[in-house]
Amino acid sequence: MKTYANIADGVVQYLLPTDGDIAEMFHPDMIWVDVTEVVSAPVAGWTAVEADGAWSFAAPVPPVLTDAELKAAALSQRDALLSQANEATAGMADAFLADLLSDADKAMFKAYAAYKLALNKIDKQPGYPTTITWPTSP
Repeated sequence: MKTYANIADGVVQYLLPTDGDIAEMFHPDMIWVDVTEVVSAPVAGWTAVEADGAWSFAAPVPPVLTDAELKAAALSQRDALLSQANEATAGMADAFLADLLSDADKAMFKAYAAYKLALNKIDKQPGYPTTITWPTSP
């Protein structure tokens, strides 16, 4: 059995293992490359380049995010975590101020307050926004 890669626009679309004659199975305009013996077998999404009759394959390079994109992603993550923390402590602020919480609930409320404060300070960390040490949720 052989494995063939279907190539379109310089990208592996999918792999097809078959015992059949690939030239008889598909339209001749389709590009099929025998990858049975390729050491690092390509997968869908890999780039495919043909030079002098030989094919080479490479995993796609992840995009490099700009500083603004990294900041936007970090702030979006922070906002989602803050929203979860606010849901976990909904209605507790007034009860805390009125001293109506049990000791366990007070401890939880204070832990979430510290967590939310740490989330709001992520932009002060060295290496931000490339490197962020996210606080652990209580």
